[in-house]
Amino acid sequence: MAHLFSPFTIAGVRLPNRIVMSPSPSGFAMLDGFVNDALYKHYVERSHGGVGLIITEPIRVIPPHASMSRAHVGIYADAFIPRLRQLAEAVHGGGAGFLLALDAPADLAFAPLPMLANMVDYFLQASWRALAAGCDGVMLSSADGGLLHALVSPLVNTRQDEYGLNPAGRLRLVLEIVEGIRSFLGHRLLIGFRLVAEEFQKHGIELQDARLTANRVAAAGVNVLDVTADVRGTAPIARFPGWRVPLANGIKRVLPDVPVIASGRLGDPHLADSVIRDGSVDLVMLGRALRDNPYWPHLARIILMSSTYDHHLL
Repeated sequence: MAHLFSPFTIAGVRLPNRIVMSPSPSGFAMLDGFVNDALYKHYVERSHGGVGLIITEPIRVIPPHASMSRAHVGIYADAFIPRLRQLAEAVHGGGAGFLLALDAPADLAFAPLPMLANMVDYFLQASWRALAAGCDGVMLSSADGGLLHALVSPLVNTRQDEYGLNPAGRLRLVLEIVEGIRSFLGHRLLIGFRLVAEEFQKHGIELQDARLTANRVAAAGVNVLDVTADVRGTAPIARFPGWRVPLANGIKRVLPDVPVIASGRLGDPHLADSVIRDGSVDLVMLGRALRDNPYWPHLARIILMSSTYDHHLL
């Protein structure tokens, strides 16, 4: 029976367990976009703390505007590769898989058509740099307020061209990027997709919409789905422990062969373990728990071993 500390393989990338670090901002990014010592330590510490898969905070694929003065991590130039390679090697040294979360500013979703179409090349170049840096793959995201989120969401995308108007148009850039990576780099990179399964607003994304999106991106070449929800609306949401798991399971039921990640207050080791054991999802994502304690996985293993669970499985 699978459990929280079962090894797991995604597209040839072997993970030591089912624990995933969320792509939350570290707070250590700098204005120049390079990986600094504090950022390096942040990720490496959690790798050595026992996390199975690390997904970075959003990394920019396009240079910031000259007037922009905002901290970020960049991958829009070859100069970023050496330090990213050092980071990838150190994360792998701790035993974790390593994905770069690629994104661009949301305001580009309203850019003229030629400029938006050119974004595919930026994502492809960034993916090549991720490969050159020794990363296991990339994560694209229709969540977290970036470019792809602004395009995929019917609440945000008001375009009246081929990148808007209907679900197929809103997903067009995502599919062009995924298919472009596969054409350009083959299967040398794992591709993940962070999927909004519910926006909790009228005319927003619902689970049935997300199921169709999941099928389309998987067919295009996505290897793993991270299922989340957009809670920026005014609707009251009961955020109980594991509250996003039913959404993730709703995706897994229609795509049983594609690994699915769930999140949502899964910091109790027994709860995190149970959603793997009962087959609800394949991996669990932690944000605050790992921010507060980089060694949460080691602690979780001790807690589970001291309980009534089968010791030989852990």
